[in-house]
Amino acid sequence: MKNRNFIKDLQNVKNKILTRYGIIDIEDIFNKLIEFHKLGFINTGHSTLELITAAFLIKNGFRTTVEYENSGKIMDVYGIKGIDIGIEVETGFVPPNFANSQEEFLRSRTALKIARYSNIAKEFFIAVPSFYIPPVPNMFLKSSFERSEEEIREIMSLIRKYHKSLDVNLSSLKEAKIDGIIVINTTDLRIKIFNQEEFLKLKKLYNDIEK
Repeated sequence: MKNRNFIKDLQNVKNKILTRYGIIDIEDIFNKLIEFHKLGFINTGHSTLELITAAFLIKNGFRTTVEYENSGKIMDVYGIKGIDIGIEVETGFVPPNFANSQEEFLRSRTALKIARYSNIAKEFFIAVPSFYIPPVPNMFLKSSFERSEEEIREIMSLIRKYHKSLDVNLSSLKEAKIDGIIVINTTDLRIKIFNQEEFLKLKKLYNDIEK
């Protein structure tokens, strides 16, 4: 029953994409998402964002795949067009057992994704629904030589507080980076890309809330 509902929901998203973009080949991506759902790895909300993001890349000339495996890591969306681009989807979901520390948990998970996946591709982005601003730690919005050892260790401690992260170390944190945020409106499929500078300006508006 769950699989049937998932396929129906994802098919509706696929139909919207084809209506908006015209004839583009997303069948392989659609089928791969279904298979990963059957394995219990992804849910409807996450898959919807992956499918929309992948369709956007394909429309813009990227050779694109989802659930891309590289060196034992699986990245949500991966595309190549001259350079390669890696994208991790983040929905803002927080498990119930972290209800009392939601902001910190999400900062930890966001930091982990940047540290774990940003070195796979030349450019790295996080894709989010339009109602969510991901709590990217300020350290990742600095160049690597501007990061102090103290703040690197603080982010390492934050990651390990909530996640098992044997593949992340101080060295990978120092070099990890994020090139921007992809904001997705799942209703009308509009996409806005904020580069690092634009996102930093947006993030500053929320500093008082984060603190």
